[in-house]
Amino acid sequence: MFARRHWIPPAALLYAHLAHGFSWGLLLWAAWSANAHHGFVGFAWIHAIALGWVTMAALAILIHALPNFIDVEYRGETIARWMLVAYGAGVALLLYGFLGNPRTLGPAGDLLFASILVYLLTAFWTLSGAMRGERVQRAVARAFGGTFLFLLATAVIGYGLAGLLSGRGMTWAASLPAAHATLGTLGWLSLLIFGVSMRTLRPITGAQTRFRWMHIVVGTFTLIGIPLLAAGLAVYDYSIAWIGAVLFLLASLGYVFDVFDILRRASVPHRPPQAFVAAAMLWFLTALAIGGGALSGKPWQPAYIFVLLAGWIGQMVLAHFHHIGVRLISTIYRGEDDETRPHQLLEPRLSWYAFGAFQIGVAIVAVGLLQHKLGLIARGSVFGLTAWIALTTNIFAARARAKALPPKP
Repeated sequence: MFARRHWIPPAALLYAHLAHGFSWGLLLWAAWSANAHHGFVGFAWIHAIALGWVTMAALAILIHALPNFIDVEYRGETIARWMLVAYGAGVALLLYGFLGNPRTLGPAGDLLFASILVYLLTAFWTLSGAMRGERVQRAVARAFGGTFLFLLATAVIGYGLAGLLSGRGMTWAASLPAAHATLGTLGWLSLLIFGVSMRTLRPITGAQTRFRWMHIVVGTFTLIGIPLLAAGLAVYDYSIAWIGAVLFLLASLGYVFDVFDILRRASVPHRPPQAFVAAAMLWFLTALAIGGGALSGKPWQPAYIFVLLAGWIGQMVLAHFHHIGVRLISTIYRGEDDETRPHQLLEPRLSWYAFGAFQIGVAIVAVGLLQHKLGLIARGSVFGLTAWIALTTNIFAARARAKALPPKP
């Protein structure tokens, strides 16, 4: 299976892409059949996005990115790659449990927790190799270590919740769903994007941050704010939760300001990835506003989770597909040292259609969730699904062009 190792496992990214498409189809079916507000269907959608799409893609990319960021060799890489296989099976079993037989949620939780734990052991082992390096190298390793701890905490609580829903008991997790969601979406995924994007925005835009000190502030406020927010939600102490939320808000505003400053100075002519990044920033601000309303007692939690995952996090993933994902395609067919640029392989009309349709889809579904209108949710899902189809078509177009380009001299 791993006879020829690509720098990022292609099968894992394909799995993530299919999970993304499944999420839009699931949302359309749920709204069309009046099941959009059914608890387990909602859980299935959240985990299809957060686990099947985004986390699968992140874990696959980190096998390549992590050692490059800290200038060490990935330790236990073969084990980490096999854990992606086990993790994918766990996600599939979890989704089946939410949509079919809840008794399978327990075994799914076992498989997911075990695969994440073993993967994280290889990641921490790799990070330990940087702790004897230079100051910057150690700082980056510590930042990744904090992010991985959020993933570990999310996995521990998720394991308990899966056991609870499958009838195993585990009542200790009963008050932790909101903490689980907070640690996963803000602590793991958002903090990961905060850190990784400061490297990946350079090739996407041709510019880099002018405010390095801000990232220390962003990281510090995030590492303090998210545990406070999660703890406050877990014990129903909203004064603690609000302190954590305000700290995270300040960190997020600093990050968004810096990203817009980078985009303003972009020199790379390939614009679709930059447009996706800009859209992600606007959706992030929207999610923070909706989340503030939800924390103050408004029934906006579904819209908040949707905009956070499909808007903020999802659009950042799509931005990176239009650069990193296409680079992977070119190296698969043209060799590991290929330097073909993404704009040479992608069809721009499909890129721009996908961009526009995704934004329309997210906006319509968000309004539908805020107004509890299934018709709007269904219409928005159609836009999202057609955008995903356009994206898939563009992948095939990039693959065909990569194979058709003249051989390297």
